[in-house]
Amino acid sequence: MDSNSNIAAVPVVESLWCATANIKKEIAFGEEHIIKKGTKHFRGGAKVHIASAYGGMCNNATVIGHHRSNGRYIRIDIPVKHLENFRLELVYSPKVINLILKNSDESFVEYTKDYAENLIMLIPEWIEMYHQN
Repeated sequence: MDSNSNIAAVPVVESLWCATANIKKEIAFGEEHIIKKGTKHFRGGAKVHIASAYGGMCNNATVIGHHRSNGRYIRIDIPVKHLENFRLELVYSPKVINLILKNSDESFVEYTKDYAENLIMLIPEWIEMYHQN
């Protein structure tokens, strides 16, 4: 008898439709509106994958991208007003897919193509409605 027959098969996801955006190249910070390139964690123009967003507050989104200093993938919440150029992309990176699905398990939301399409429609509306200076 095969010793692996009792182990449940873990589904392997080879690709996933994902809401994707870029970090704004220049962002005004503080009361003095000091212009900085990108955020503390991401370079300006960096591509990030949107794992989820906080619909009740319309302020933050959970994103996954390469950290500006060490290049490793990180998952972090950032203000939606720091994002631009929203689009739907097919993601093949196993690390990104695992981080998105892990976030999906924690937030009890099934990450589907429809969910990603809703994110890229809603987040720009939130920015326009709540975050224009």
